[in-house]
Amino acid sequence: MKTPMLLLGAGLIFWGWQTGMWIFAIPMAILIEGSRFISWRWDFSKADVRRIANLCLIVLIFISIFLLIQNPTFYFVYTLFQWLPVVSFPLLATQSYSLEEKIDITTLFLLFNEEETNKNKRFTINISYLYLAICILAASNANVRDIYFYIGMFVLLAIALWSVRYKRFSPMLWLCFILTAGSIGFIGQLGLHQLHLTIEDRVATWYSNGNELETNSLKKQTNIGDIGVLKRSNEIAFRVATENQQNFPRLLREATYNKYKASMWVAAKPNFTSVQPEKDGTSWRLGNQPANHSTITISTTLRGGQGLLTLPDGTFEIDELPVSRMEKNKYGAVKVAGKVNNITYDIHFNHNFSLDNSPTEDDLQIPDPEKPALNQILRQLDIQGKSPPEIVNRVDKFFLKNFTYSLQLAGKENHATPISTFLLKTRAGHCEYFATATTLLLRAAGIPARYAVGYSVREFSSLENQYIVRSRHAHAWTMVYLNKRWQILDTTPADWTSIEDANASKFGFISDLWSLFTFKLGTIIGSQALQYGWWLILPLILIPMWRFGNKKGVRRLSAKRILPKAKAKSDLVTKDSEFAVIEKALNELGLTRHPSESLKSWIKRMKEESAASDLIDDIIPIVELHYRDRFDPAGIKETEKTILKSSIRSWLDKYYPAEVGKK
Repeated sequence: MKTPMLLLGAGLIFWGWQTGMWIFAIPMAILIEGSRFISWRWDFSKADVRRIANLCLIVLIFISIFLLIQNPTFYFVYTLFQWLPVVSFPLLATQSYSLEEKIDITTLFLLFNEEETNKNKRFTINISYLYLAICILAASNANVRDIYFYIGMFVLLAIALWSVRYKRFSPMLWLCFILTAGSIGFIGQLGLHQLHLTIEDRVATWYSNGNELETNSLKKQTNIGDIGVLKRSNEIAFRVATENQQNFPRLLREATYNKYKASMWVAAKPNFTSVQPEKDGTSWRLGNQPANHSTITISTTLRGGQGLLTLPDGTFEIDELPVSRMEKNKYGAVKVAGKVNNITYDIHFNHNFSLDNSPTEDDLQIPDPEKPALNQILRQLDIQGKSPPEIVNRVDKFFLKNFTYSLQLAGKENHATPISTFLLKTRAGHCEYFATATTLLLRAAGIPARYAVGYSVREFSSLENQYIVRSRHAHAWTMVYLNKRWQILDTTPADWTSIEDANASKFGFISDLWSLFTFKLGTIIGSQALQYGWWLILPLILIPMWRFGNKKGVRRLSAKRILPKAKAKSDLVTKDSEFAVIEKALNELGLTRHPSESLKSWIKRMKEESAASDLIDDIIPIVELHYRDRFDPAGIKETEKTILKSSIRSWLDKYYPAEVGKK
């Protein structure tokens, strides 16, 4: 059953409107609806349809891999659903421009099977309504959660249901029923939407807790106290561009914590508050603009469209950030949520500005097991009567002169905490040891301090002309409260970056090139400049069409040409009458032709199933000449018509003489 005129086109336009993929939706809609006015058709065999189905499968795999690389979480499925109309479009186009205008479902997705299956049966279906459902499903994975999506979906479904309704049913009664069902569905989808958001948030929380690349704004489990070698990934986490190298921030912060216990830092009562965007929807102001400021640009990937932003200290405004929600807490952490994974945003900052609140009692808290070692170190530093800046300076020099950086996780001694062992015995460790020990040591001296995590920005890529920040550049340091503002204190030895670099793979440049490629491609798709993506996908659609149109495999027919009904009918009867005698003879011999089965497909099947191969071989040249006589607009010559009639009588005389006598 055919769909109503313009229904599929409207479905594609609806999908393009919701997802922003206009560059695909418009030409696809024109191509499909144009099939109603274009007279030419192709005679696709089962093998042809199988190859097209395999093409769709290959495109699906390619897009899935690319999206998974861009967003390695389960959220990539949402984006994949948005691409389904593009993936399955070759099958719909095949159906629309085929003689049968149906698809044999036994041919679908048999990638490694070259043999015909179900030779005696054909299961043909019209996939138009199925494709409409795919368009609606794809649109639902990108809808902006407003009433226009539901109205559009309701109208499309109502038109589809109207076309298949029972004709004797009262139109007015049917309209009342469909409006009632639509109203109930609208109320129900509001509840389902809230349930979906709840489940999504729970799954996201569960995933981030189990993913070492995620930073949790509420707690941070460190590697302090572990045994072994600390290994970090060489993967590029994000990129930083700047035009001012003088005020370039070397440390970018994600989160800050103020309570420590058993190798874990916690942010007590973070109190996240909502930040409202400016009128343009992409600018977010966190504080008043100071007289002087600097700007950097960060390009990164959010996991599932949400996460913590990586920011320099003193950030007061963020521009060009395409998110729908932003929140900040009193410790300087900023988290966002939206539908876009690949983001690039501009950050304006001044180091004299701070998002962090004033110190509290928690910023002086020290676990009891750590106090003996801390007091012992303070006595060695002789800080009695010294000012806070002098104390901070002595602590900094203490770590600089007496400690080394190491990726070896030494664990702890019996009856001692890992930090005590680090301060009094090993005096070697990674940044988490230095940041934690420094924070607790300053607190023991009466100076408020907090534990901060983020990234160090030091590696400049001449290939990209910007800084690249890898996962192994993740860092921890101390935020100390001096001169009535929070300041950075990093006591980790400066050679830690060179030690990390020495442990990196020598073949890292290969993954760097791949990262650059996916970053550039993700930027194109993320900015919706899909004209580039269209030229990548278009050849995958045109190549098989070109193959079907070449001289060796030509199947372009004129059976669907628009002719006056009387003329078309009489013409077909005349051209069918000659070969129909052979078809009748074969039917009486038990070689029945299936409904909607083309002559060539029928002959091929008979040759594979029948033992009388000579009988079939003699028919093949007759069928070729008959096809030209019936479907070629130029027809065949008079001499060829004579040959056709003679060949038919010769075949009948040889294999079915009884029919000759009747003639």
